[in-house]
Amino acid sequence: MTGSTPPAEPRQPAGSRAVVELRPVDDAALQRLAALAVGDADPADVMPPGWTPGDISAFFDFYVGFRADSFEIVHHGDTVGFTRLTPEGETGLWVARSARGRGIGVAAVREVVDQAVLRRIPVVTARTTTANTAALSVLRRAGAALEVDGERVTARLGVPLEPPTDLADPVDLLVRYLDFYRATVLRKLDGLTDEQLRTSRVPSGWSPLGLVKHLAYVELRWLRWGFDGEEIARPYGDPDVEHAEFVVDGETADQVRTFYLEQCARSREIVAAARLDDRMARWRVETLPTPTLAWILFHLLQEYARHVGHLDVVRELTDGVTGQ
Repeated sequence: MTGSTPPAEPRQPAGSRAVVELRPVDDAALQRLAALAVGDADPADVMPPGWTPGDISAFFDFYVGFRADSFEIVHHGDTVGFTRLTPEGETGLWVARSARGRGIGVAAVREVVDQAVLRRIPVVTARTTTANTAALSVLRRAGAALEVDGERVTARLGVPLEPPTDLADPVDLLVRYLDFYRATVLRKLDGLTDEQLRTSRVPSGWSPLGLVKHLAYVELRWLRWGFDGEEIARPYGDPDVEHAEFVVDGETADQVRTFYLEQCARSREIVAAARLDDRMARWRVETLPTPTLAWILFHLLQEYARHVGHLDVVRELTDGVTGQ
């Protein structure tokens, strides 16, 4: 990451998240980090090129400059590394040699994301190079989306921001929580390979990418076809394909993502132009009253909550990534 080379870490068993704590860097912490940097870290991880452990004054001059945004990484009471989080969401870290191979780097990145939640920073960004395979491994396992430009790599981790805690308007809360879940669905797929996106981890056979396609059809069916009354030729997908809205054969991940985002955008337009007590234009269950828009939105909210939970479990089984 920026100015750092976190150590390579072999994959831990699914769910085995190293327990680390991030503590703000004060004078005492800075002394501990300096001792760690000199005695148990690779110089290239800790400082810009050219630094040697004998030049301890350069270490202090460098780290004092951004101490306000910094944390010491603590594992079972011991200082094992350093990380930071700027108000703009920039991060970077290094871990002691003796702490490598225990999932500490990945756990620290996830703790940084938790800090971003508290600060309402929407995206955490790390910068590294294609040659820094250790950093790339840590970032992928943490669920980052990587953008490669020549030798430079920008890694971004979306931060799951719930609506503000002082929000009281029920309508605003409802639509914002729907958007929170919509964003979380896509974030849970960040960092997965194309093969992992298409591989099922459950007996029923759905894949993470297939679930996103299903949710796109849920949005389309309830709001465009059902509530708004739009004529949709295939509201359940191809009628000749069993469970068509879960099938992604012949479709790229970008195509499925684009289709999903299009349905979400159209749903927002429909909701913005309607009232909560408006009723569905198309309803075929004669034994039940025609649903209001309010009922539909709460129905969508519970469906998203269930499926995000499904994705949580599948992601952990796939590569061990947990968290919001």
